[in-house]
Amino acid sequence: MPIDENTAKSIANLARLELGEERGQEIDQERHKVLVEEFSKIIGYMDILSEAQTDGVEPLFSPMVEAQPPRSDVVVEDQKKADAILAGAPEKIGRYFSVPRIF
Repeated sequence: MPIDENTAKSIANLARLELGEERGQEIDQERHKVLVEEFSKIIGYMDILSEAQTDGVEPLFSPMVEAQPPRSDVVVEDQKKADAILAGAPEKIGRYFSVPRIF
């Protein structure tokens, strides 16, 4: 489904794409033409998806067939696991990883 330039501008605005108009710049016509063509392809793909037979198909809210019960929120301190995890650290300070500052 081909779209016109105004629709492409509306889509670009909704997608927060800067076309240059907002700052008073001249829009590159070739770039704008490519944008319209790309949006037309995307909308055309959505048209193909809308042809899929979905009669009698219930909406899917979750890919899980059965709801998983929430796990208990219990703190477990296992020093053996902590030691095993920290054993591979290049540097550590006590029970913590030592990392360089980044600011």
